[in-house]
Amino acid sequence: MKKLFMVLPLVFLLCFTFSCQKGEEVAEEPVVDVEADVEAIKDMLENQYVSIIAKGDFERWLAFCTEDVIFMPPNSVVLKGKDAIREFVQPYFEQFNLETDVTVDEIEVSGDWAFARWHYSAQYIPKAGGDAIPENGKEIWIFKRQADGTWKCSHAIWNSDMPPQT
Repeated sequence: MKKLFMVLPLVFLLCFTFSCQKGEEVAEEPVVDVEADVEAIKDMLENQYVSIIAKGDFERWLAFCTEDVIFMPPNSVVLKGKDAIREFVQPYFEQFNLETDVTVDEIEVSGDWAFARWHYSAQYIPKAGGDAIPENGKEIWIFKRQADGTWKCSHAIWNSDMPPQT
């Protein structure tokens, strides 16, 4: 009887293994090209993002974000979702022409998640006239791969390198 209890698990394992081989094929994990993902995210930030900001196209800028995006801006509360982001960011697009330069410092990809650490220099040029306002800072964005394979920002945090205004 003792031998039966020792043999039964082995029999079940062999049957399971054999049935898996005879049954449906197990879907393989999709091939992920990390290098291509890194290049896509880098291009998004250093080229597409910069171009869209220069054009003042707020809706295309907002399209970089997931619906449930979380922003953690400096000296502000956490903003959750596109509606909160719209309320916070759109006035900048309405009041200023923005010129920015982005340099990606680091990108790491792990499955359907990635992060990018980057720094920027920007000029906020008032549409009503006046002197440009310089800004330099750094950001970290966390990206989530979408069903179509593209990447969107799900979390962002940034801060300025500029001294506090007094």
